[in-house]
Amino acid sequence: MSRTIGIMSMSLDGFVADVDGGVAEVFDWYAAGDVEVQAGGADAMAFRMSAASAEHFRDLTAGLGAVITGRRTFDAAD
Repeated sequence: MSRTIGIMSMSLDGFVADVDGGVAEVFDWYAAGDVEVQAGGADAMAFRMSAASAEHFRDLTAGLGAVITGRRTFDAAD
């Protein structure tokens, strides 16, 4: 049986984007380190993060079959 997991990233103040629509405060950790993590997929992505973040990211995504995101988040995350 499949299962669905919903995850949302946001800053502690409850906002995902700043007043200008930027998301650096939430997503910069994907590119703030020296450990490369391959995200896979048809158009494979690689992130560079800290060792602790890389371990968390790998644990979080190890069992995923697909990741679904909104268009704006996809564009903002590049």
